[in-house]
Amino acid sequence: ATLLAVALSLVAAAASGTYRFDASAQMRRRPLAPLTRALTALGVDLRHGGEEGHHPLTVRAAGIEGGDVVLDAGESSQYLTALLMLGPLTAKGLRIEVTDLVSAPYVEITLAMMRDFGVDVSREGNTFTVPSGGYRATAYAVEPDASTASYFFAAAALTGREVTVPGLGIGALQGDLRFVDVLRDMGAEVSVGPDATTVRSTGRLRGITVTMRDISDTMPTLAAIAPHADGPVRIEDVANTRVKECDRLEACAQNLRAMGITVHTGHDWIEILPGTPKPTGIATHGDHRIVMSFAVAGLLTPGLTYDDPGCVRKTFPRFHEVFADFAASPQA
Repeated sequence: ATLLAVALSLVAAAASGTYRFDASAQMRRRPLAPLTRALTALGVDLRHGGEEGHHPLTVRAAGIEGGDVVLDAGESSQYLTALLMLGPLTAKGLRIEVTDLVSAPYVEITLAMMRDFGVDVSREGNTFTVPSGGYRATAYAVEPDASTASYFFAAAALTGREVTVPGLGIGALQGDLRFVDVLRDMGAEVSVGPDATTVRSTGRLRGITVTMRDISDTMPTLAAIAPHADGPVRIEDVANTRVKECDRLEACAQNLRAMGITVHTGHDWIEILPGTPKPTGIATHGDHRIVMSFAVAGLLTPGLTYDDPGCVRKTFPRFHEVFADFAASPQA
């Protein structure tokens, strides 16, 4: 939803007319300043209706000439994705110099998709050159969502069962499929084939120290199952999770502590010690990933409740129904 919001703003900027964009209170909190600064540098007439660098935004559009622009994508790769997608709609194309980048695999997805739609972006280090000329229509097969698959993979590793997700295999574009490598390092059996990925439990989860900068959307998934490891689980380089739908690092720490688990945190890391979680009310902060991650924890901690279970509608409206069917299936 965030990428859709910024992409719509950029598409509007390349058109003509006046466009006003607003968002929910939650989305208004998400920072857009790096992107709005880049657009302003490209000559876009963009005005804030409230706090600078946040929704609501008003764009008075008359097309974009293009040219050179500097972008800080250290908070979100979505800023770079949006600018890359904008490039072919400008008169002269874009040359984007990126000073910092997080969640780099998502950028690779964007570049691959743009090639499929007829746009070849060249890259030298952290400089991306996007030609003008628009896109070519094509048929495009969309992969299953690897971020959502992480909940089912984690459930397999946690509960002594096996899960196979078809459509995600060798050559999958999504970086979040690397979450299964984390589970492998913790002791799960993982098989990645041409057209599917399978995770099998070995009955044990090892403690681990892992950098999740590039797969940070799966950080809450790992945090939720971490108490069941045989040693501390330390997740590093995830400062960007503090500026998602909520401060996900702090939300995970808050909920785990409420479950009786010892947690230590820093600016860009969280360390979770082994323990026996107790049921409690999960503070979701309106964040779909917090709900879905702690639903996995709930498989071994019955009685967890959520103050906003419906926030999963952002990405998976039927999550609770599907996950309940999964939990009740014969393998469980």
